[in-house]
Amino acid sequence: MDGGRTGCCDSHVKGLMPHAHVLEELLRLAEPVTGDCCVGLDAMAGRVLSQDITAPFSLPSYDNSAMDGYALGQGDESGTYRIIARTAAGDDAPENQLEPGQAVRIFTGAAIPGGTFTVAIQENVTRNGDLISIFTPPVKAQHIRRTGEDIPSQSVVLKAGTRLDARHVAIVAALGLSDAWVYSPIRIALFSSGKELREPGNSLSKTAIFDSNRWMLMALLKGPNIKIMDLGILPDNRAAITKVLERAGEVSDLILSTGGVSVGEEDHMFGALTAAGSNVRQYRMAVKPGKPVVFGRIGRAISLCLPGNPVAALVSFQLLVRPVIAALSGGKVAELQPMAAVADFEWSRKPGRCEYFPARCLSYDSNGMPVLKRLGQGNSAQLSPLIDADGLARVSDETIKITPGDRLDWFPFSGGFPV
Repeated sequence: MDGGRTGCCDSHVKGLMPHAHVLEELLRLAEPVTGDCCVGLDAMAGRVLSQDITAPFSLPSYDNSAMDGYALGQGDESGTYRIIARTAAGDDAPENQLEPGQAVRIFTGAAIPGGTFTVAIQENVTRNGDLISIFTPPVKAQHIRRTGEDIPSQSVVLKAGTRLDARHVAIVAALGLSDAWVYSPIRIALFSSGKELREPGNSLSKTAIFDSNRWMLMALLKGPNIKIMDLGILPDNRAAITKVLERAGEVSDLILSTGGVSVGEEDHMFGALTAAGSNVRQYRMAVKPGKPVVFGRIGRAISLCLPGNPVAALVSFQLLVRPVIAALSGGKVAELQPMAAVADFEWSRKPGRCEYFPARCLSYDSNGMPVLKRLGQGNSAQLSPLIDADGLARVSDETIKITPGDRLDWFPFSGGFPV
């Protein structure tokens, strides 16, 4: 691969701004949403903690057996023990301490009797009535889960800013907690702009198209930590867009739109946002597709205006919207981590912008890396390549030519689009 590397662009082509710089400017405007609420276990997944969770007690809360077997007192050289009791998970531990040469039949999770030297797993034991013999010399404290070895009492288990998922919910439940405090949902106002757009389900004239971007973004944004306000389709009219932006800025945390961000006479987002807000920026990002972007503030809300072509809107969502939502939600802003993949195609391209394109995984090479086929011809207005795609591949801004076997960055759709 000419250019010799993949990864995020750092292009210095005149007039183009590296994605990292654009994102840095955008994140400076992002303040975490104010307010929080208490939610139950069934509503925690996908939300971001607003307060630390501290363990009210230790886990385990008592010494217990890690295996099915026998709790042994101190032994003798013969390796023979007499069984004096039986205990399973949920039973009280035997009241009497184990004496040398005594044993208790014990099961996984059962409380360890006092005086236990170790637990011998049942596979290493032969039993004859109430007597057992140990094949191997006992090792002190083996197969015993000690109190607090998992989570000590009063320790901070989950910190504020943690985005909760199934594993976190399990920990909260294991600590006996039925609810947690999380940040309020992010209020996102969403609209598309363009007089050529029509709502799906309506009639279509010869010069009109159905709006797909808004519905794609709504599907991407769907989650328990987001509340969407659908503002529909706006005409190519600066005054009308300005009025909607002003109203949306009063009731939302993020205003998200597609279309109208280039520099043509019918591109009104920059002018409308300048009239309605502050800290307005307009960039030509060194990314393909997704070069034009406009953003600024309206009150406490961020207004982020994406390109109108569908693939460009999808790429811009991943590069800009996703990290902004993470910042607004009070969570950690994490860069998408690509997988390593290899190309199964030839492609000559103009350098200067790092490029994302739909790709399909054909197979895996001898190193276990996905082998990718490029789909489409780089037309960001075409949706059909996304149908057969398994994800988006990326090449660097310096890449001039791709040949079979060259390395690619790979973002599979199977990983989802977490927000």
